[in-house]
Amino acid sequence: MEPCFLLTGKPRVGKSTSIKRIIQQIGPEYFGGFYTEEIRNSTNRTGFNCITLQGETVCIASVDSESSVRVGRYGVDIVAFENIALKAVTLSLNTKKITVIDEIGFMQILSAPFETVIHEVISSSKHLILGTICVDSHPSIDKIKELSGIRLYHLSEENREVITERITNDILKFL
Repeated sequence: MEPCFLLTGKPRVGKSTSIKRIIQQIGPEYFGGFYTEEIRNSTNRTGFNCITLQGETVCIASVDSESSVRVGRYGVDIVAFENIALKAVTLSLNTKKITVIDEIGFMQILSAPFETVIHEVISSSKHLILGTICVDSHPSIDKIKELSGIRLYHLSEENREVITERITNDILKFL
């Protein structure tokens, strides 16, 4: 059985929500790592926060950012992302049974150290990983999807409840 459970699917289909439900159903004490959450004003998405399961939060991308590194309309703060995400993943690998990595996407893959850690963690097969990965093709992201040890779930509005339950049950088998 593969120790890395990755959700993929269109934006806003419920990948992060599924991860949060899985954490609550299994028990937050088993999990470390991080998730990404939209920043919204009353009408639009304006950026993204990276939030650790220990409660730290930092803005990693914003339409208002002056960063020269851009993904679409967002300026991406790679250093802020690395400082929070790499620390959260390392801490989780040392202290928790399951590490959450939400998300492996275009913004996150701009970080070479993050990409290296992802490859090492998944290839080691020594730790359970629960995460999300971008559905769109990108050379670095496609290589991650092809690593052995990954179980990839394509989430849709129609199957998200069933997939969430299936992943929860599969993870419980490991515990």
